[in-house]
Amino acid sequence: EWAGELKRDRYFVVNTESGDTDNLLVTVFNPNHGENKFQNMTKGRLNNIFLYYRELGELHWSTARIEVEDGDGKLTSREVDFAAEYADESSYGYTSMKWKLGNFVSEGTYELKVETKCNPLGGPPDIDMFSTS
Repeated sequence: EWAGELKRDRYFVVNTESGDTDNLLVTVFNPNHGENKFQNMTKGRLNNIFLYYRELGELHWSTARIEVEDGDGKLTSREVDFAAEYADESSYGYTSMKWKLGNFVSEGTYELKVETKCNPLGGPPDIDMFSTS
């Protein structure tokens, strides 16, 4: 589920008045946080929880990126995955990550979605994922 300002406002603006023009803080909520954190769910069927974006009117979705420190302390670009080892879910079920806009996303109006990817069960493909925008 969406959480924070994106849930409340349903849109965002990044411009010269923004406090951080290179990043956008995106927060999602784990409705099952009382049972398990997203990271722990990857030991079962859940593989990933990706953030996707596309310019309004486009067909192709792109995967949002984040900068994280690798084992050597160097910044590296990774996919925004709310179930990854670099995601930090609070005890209340909220996970916030800074989507790296600078050099990846040009000025424009965008749609966002969060989509889970799961291990296949052998049924129709849409049973192995969930998407919300």
